[in-house]
Amino acid sequence: MADFEKMPRKNFPAAIQLSCAAIIAAFLGLGLFILFLAGGIADKVRLEAENKLVANELDRQVQLLARDQSQVSHWDDTVFALSERVDEAFVREEIAGWLWEDFDIETSIVVSADGKPVVVVERDRVLDPSEGVAFAVSVEDLVSVARQNYMAQRRATGNGFVGPDKPFSKGNEMFAADIRQVNGQMGLVMAQAIIPDDEATLPDGAPQVLITFKPVTEALLETMGKTLGLSDFQILHAVDVHPDLVSMPAAPGAAIALGTAASPVHAAWTSARPSAAIWRLSAIPMLVLLALVAGTLVFVARRSAASLSALETSERQNRFLALHDALTGLPNRVQFDRALEDAITTGRYDRCAILCIDLDRFKAVNDTYGHQAGDTVIRTVAKRIAGTIGDAGIAARIGGDEFIVLLHNEIDKDSVLWRCDQLIESVCRPVMFEGGTADVGASIGVAWWPDDALTAKAVIRSADEALYTAKEMGRGRAHLAGMPATAASKAASSDRERASRAANG
Repeated sequence: MADFEKMPRKNFPAAIQLSCAAIIAAFLGLGLFILFLAGGIADKVRLEAENKLVANELDRQVQLLARDQSQVSHWDDTVFALSERVDEAFVREEIAGWLWEDFDIETSIVVSADGKPVVVVERDRVLDPSEGVAFAVSVEDLVSVARQNYMAQRRATGNGFVGPDKPFSKGNEMFAADIRQVNGQMGLVMAQAIIPDDEATLPDGAPQVLITFKPVTEALLETMGKTLGLSDFQILHAVDVHPDLVSMPAAPGAAIALGTAASPVHAAWTSARPSAAIWRLSAIPMLVLLALVAGTLVFVARRSAASLSALETSERQNRFLALHDALTGLPNRVQFDRALEDAITTGRYDRCAILCIDLDRFKAVNDTYGHQAGDTVIRTVAKRIAGTIGDAGIAARIGGDEFIVLLHNEIDKDSVLWRCDQLIESVCRPVMFEGGTADVGASIGVAWWPDDALTAKAVIRSADEALYTAKEMGRGRAHLAGMPATAASKAASSDRERASRAANG
C-alpha cells in the first residue's frame, strides 16, 4: 500500500489523454478505411455500369448498321442487278441514292467472289471500281469472315442456295464488323454477304460481299455521350488514349474486342467517380468522429443509389427511344418490323394486313405555318390513327408524314376497307392549332400476308406500291395490292367529302 501511494499520479491525465487520442485515432482510422472502401465500391459499381452501357451502345450501333445495310445486301433485286453485269441504274438509285442519304453510310463497295471491286460508291457518287481496290484489300479479313458465315449457314433450295431469313440477327450474322481508321477518319466498317430475300438463289461458291464504311463523326460521338450520360466520350486508337480517360471493358488500356484490326481501338470517356464526392463531402463530418461518420456513410449510400438509379433511368429511356418515335410516342420502324417478323415466323396469325399511310397536303402545312404546326398535326394524326386501329393491330410512324399499320384482327376485305375509310375520315377532320387550322388527307395502300407476298419486306413493298397507286388515282383513297388502278375501293371518297362530313358532325 505504501508503494502504491508513492506512485506519481501526475501521469494519469496524460495516460487518459493518450487513451482518448488512441480511441479517436482508431475511430478516425476506421472511418477513413470505411470511406476508402465505400469510395472504391462506388467507383467500381459506377465503372461497371458505364462499361455495360458503352458495350451495349456499341453493339446497338453495329446492329443498326447491319440492319440498314441489309436493306440492300438482303434483297433479290440486288442479287439480280449484280449477278452477271452490273446494273448501273440500280447502283445509282439503290446504293448511291439510298445508303448515304438515309443511313449516313459514306463508302459502299461491292466485291466479287474473287475479291475484286465491281461497284464503288463514295457518298452519292459512283466511282470507277479501281478506286476501291486499296480499301477492299485493307478489309479482306472482314470479307473472309462474312463469306465464312454465309458458307456455314447457307442452305440448298431449288437450283441454288439461300441464306438465313434475318441475316443481321444474333446467331444468323451474314456480316463481320470492326471499328477502324480509314483515310484518317474513325468509323465502323462492315462486310455483309449479298443474299436473296425471296425468290432468287445463289450459285454454289463464294458470294459477292457489300462493304460499307460509316464514319464516327463528332456529332455521333456527342449523341452517344449524351445518350449514355458520359462526358468526353471518344473512340480512339490505343496510343491516343489519355491517362485521365477510362477505357472499357474494365481496366485502363483494354481494347474493344470488335474485330480483327491490327491496331487496337478504345472507347474512352471521363468517368464521374463517386469517390471524389464522398471524400469531399465527408472531410468535415469526420472531425466529429463516429456519429457524423455514420451519417456520412448513409449520405454516400444514398448518393450511390441515386447515381445508379439515374443510369438505370437513362438505360430505360434509351430502350424506349430505340423502339418508339420520339415525336408521337408510336412504335417506330424497328418495333414494327419486329412485330411483323414475329407474326410471320411464329405463325401466330393465319393472315394479316399491312396498311401504308401517307398524308396528303401535309407539306403545305409546314410551308404555310412552320414546322411547329406540322409537328402538332403529326401528333394529332398519330393519336387519331392509333385510336382508330385500337386493339385490332399496331400503328407505327416510320418517318415524316408516313405511317404503317399491321392488322391482325378483322382482316377480311370488307372489314379492312371499312377500317381504311374510318382512318381517312379521321385524318381528314380539321386540326386546330395556335395560329390556324390544317386540313390534311390520307392515302392508303393495302396488302395481305401471305396472299400478296410471303416475306415481311415483300408484303410491305406491295402495300407501298398500292399506296403510290392510290396517290396516282387522286389521293384521299385506299387501294388494294393487285387491284387494277381503275377500280376504286370503298374507302375512295374524296378529301373534300370527308372534310365536309367531319365538319358537319
